[in-house]
Amino acid sequence: MKKVLLVLGLAIGFIACEKETVIVIEDNDCEECVGATVRLAPEARGPVDRDGMYAWIDVITVVAEDDQGNDYGDVFNLVDDGTGADGFYLDQVPVNEIIDFNASSTSVTNSYNGFSMQQTTTPLVLDSFVNRMPYAEYATDVTVSEYIQSGENIVQLQMNTLHGRLISSFRLADDIQYMNTSTGSPMYRLRITSGSVEEWSTVSGGVVSYFNGPNSTAGTTVTYTVSIESFMTGASVYSTTITEDVVASTSISTKYVVGLGFVDSTGVEVIFSWQVWNEEDGDNGNGTSPNGLDCSSCGAVTNQNVAGSYSLTADTVISDKNLVIAGDLNLNGYTLTVTCGDVTVSGNFNGGGTLIAAGNLVVTGATQNNPDIYANECF
Repeated sequence: MKKVLLVLGLAIGFIACEKETVIVIEDNDCEECVGATVRLAPEARGPVDRDGMYAWIDVITVVAEDDQGNDYGDVFNLVDDGTGADGFYLDQVPVNEIIDFNASSTSVTNSYNGFSMQQTTTPLVLDSFVNRMPYAEYATDVTVSEYIQSGENIVQLQMNTLHGRLISSFRLADDIQYMNTSTGSPMYRLRITSGSVEEWSTVSGGVVSYFNGPNSTAGTTVTYTVSIESFMTGASVYSTTITEDVVASTSISTKYVVGLGFVDSTGVEVIFSWQVWNEEDGDNGNGTSPNGLDCSSCGAVTNQNVAGSYSLTADTVISDKNLVIAGDLNLNGYTLTVTCGDVTVSGNFNGGGTLIAAGNLVVTGATQNNPDIYANECF
């Protein structure tokens, strides 16, 4: 007596929706016995190919087990060249008893499965990364038990995956993609770090991170440290962190444009609001800045950190230091001169008064009371 399990198709989707597979059990043409034919008919709710299955599904394992632990299932390799059978067949599936059904699949393995970062000249065009074949393994979450008998039976197997994919691109904002007129080199570059992996961008290009593979499952997070740094010195002028979550059965592409300011994520495609970038005249050719700073004497600088707010009580000169203020900067009508460094203000910048700085000025809060600002005098 021969009983046959016929699998006509299995629909599995790499999108955020339910996937169902219906097993229809029909009479077998057998004059001497009562057998069963089991047909899997796909009911997909997303895009499918390969007669109902995605190209990244490699091998399907079907388990059909009776109450004695006997497995009537089999393992099937998927092919695309037309040399395979018209369906998937299991022999010796018993009737008139309960059979427990499970299914699982393996995924095609590619050289890019895993986590990587690389430079790209087109950080806003991610088609080449999106078109890569994802890694995703599927399985039934629960066993489906069905009493197999002569006549028509229906078994639904829902195939789910925990795997997801993150594609993230980072580039400098347009308003800071310019060259240092004194050196002919870029002013800034973007450095992206995640764990032990890091990459930095060209001045007009960017960095793309790709995460998809055996470890890219729901509940996994990827944290990036995003830094804008001086191209000449490597000193960081702005840094923040971004954390992304892997979502099961979902490929998320996110485009980040990074400027001088704060990061506010808006979802799949991120657009930021950035502090206005002010451009000032630099070296006038004789080694001094337009406001008299001796730029030729500037060498390595260290940070002068102010824990709270910083208020002037007289004209003040800070030499060979980056001034880093955790609170507000209050000029109170006086002049603050930073001869060879940058000025970073985490709070508000309050005038009136004058700021003369050899390097960059970064203000996270508001700039108030119309201070006179002469930044980037030397760099």
